[in-house]
Amino acid sequence: MYESFYHLKAKPFALLPDSSFLYSGSEHQAAYSLLEYGLLSEAPFMVLTGEPGLGKTSLLQKLVAEHGTRHTIGLVTNARYDIEHLLPWILLSLGLSTKRLDPIEAYHLFSEYLTQESKSHRRVILIIDEAQNLGAELLEELRLLSNLNDGKTLKLQMILSGQPDLYTLLQRIDMTQFAQRIVVDYHLKPLTDVDTGHYIRHRLRVAGGPAVLFTNKACALVHRLSQGNPRLINQVSDRALTYGDRTKGGILPLAAKEELVALAETPEDTTEVDDTLRSLGRDPNTEESFDARRPDSPEEAYALGVALKSHGRFKEAVDMFHVAAQGESMWLKSHAQVGLCYRRMGEHQAAIQAFRTALEDPSASPNESIDVLYFLGHSLKFTGQTEEALEVYSRINQLNPGFKDVADRVMGLRQVLKQAGSGGEPVLPNNPGSRGPVGKLLHFLFGRKS
Repeated sequence: MYESFYHLKAKPFALLPDSSFLYSGSEHQAAYSLLEYGLLSEAPFMVLTGEPGLGKTSLLQKLVAEHGTRHTIGLVTNARYDIEHLLPWILLSLGLSTKRLDPIEAYHLFSEYLTQESKSHRRVILIIDEAQNLGAELLEELRLLSNLNDGKTLKLQMILSGQPDLYTLLQRIDMTQFAQRIVVDYHLKPLTDVDTGHYIRHRLRVAGGPAVLFTNKACALVHRLSQGNPRLINQVSDRALTYGDRTKGGILPLAAKEELVALAETPEDTTEVDDTLRSLGRDPNTEESFDARRPDSPEEAYALGVALKSHGRFKEAVDMFHVAAQGESMWLKSHAQVGLCYRRMGEHQAAIQAFRTALEDPSASPNESIDVLYFLGHSLKFTGQTEEALEVYSRINQLNPGFKDVADRVMGLRQVLKQAGSGGEPVLPNNPGSRGPVGKLLHFLFGRKS
């Protein structure tokens, strides 16, 4: 293939899951940390969900590689709801039996194995992949098997991994007993545009190639085509390297090269960036045009800040948004943009402060502030300020119960805090007993408006 052409030691964008290529972006770091937390806190059940191709299997492979020496891990794949019992598959995954056993005999064998491993100070961990295919009856079988955890020592842990249908299944009323045993759950999301670029260059480095093989514009185009799905990123990137090899070699010219170049140079939101720059008398295709002249109004400063941000010039964008914030009606959205820039630069504490500053706008209504609250909650959670994040998400949930994935985030954070011993119930901002900077801020902002 193209490895020798690009001087690569391996294919950087192979489709088969490979934990050695796993990119530890913010999403995957959070998911893996939560899984490790579940192992350490002896959670009976953990759940990992996400759309196909987001890297669930790679995360599980990493977990097996890093914890397989201390625990006994069995991986069950492709089990379906139409099989009679799940236990034979479990015994097979642990190497205990390949024979067709009587259900009672199989249960006895499994129970004795758990006891034996427990005496050797080893816990048995079952990973059920594609668990959305099991259905309610087989999930109930798993719940009953978890009853083997008697006494003070946890013998058996289970990790269910699957597509979003699994989450929907577990929310059914008849699955209440099962859901109550789930201590840790995480829904994996697609990569952001920034993480897509880091992902591509990470895999190139692991494969022994130069990270600059893909330009910023090429990474942006891959993100737009893949929508941040790692499997699709691999497909698009692999195709690009294949055609790059053939095009440079003169064997197979790329028919749509001009169209692809034009697409790569097009910003994500042409009305927000290109039209803005043209209205300011600038050419949107040259970054030097940003420095042509200073803005004449807060609105122009805001528009120029958006354009700078879209080209990755975050520090300059921050300065421009601070200029824009001087306008009476521009405070909230300008400081919110400052927070987003700091997030893109990895300066999360500065982002938190910027979002808090944005929320100090006395003229902003709760509906206008809800997006900024969401950004603030995400940054607080990312930096480990779990209780404060729960306060923020709980307030959003009060204002708009159907807003994005807030209900899921509230439930997940409550579970984390419950395991940590804090009870998982936030003091909401309209409660006179509210403590801490976030609670006081939310009470100030919304106490009289709710």
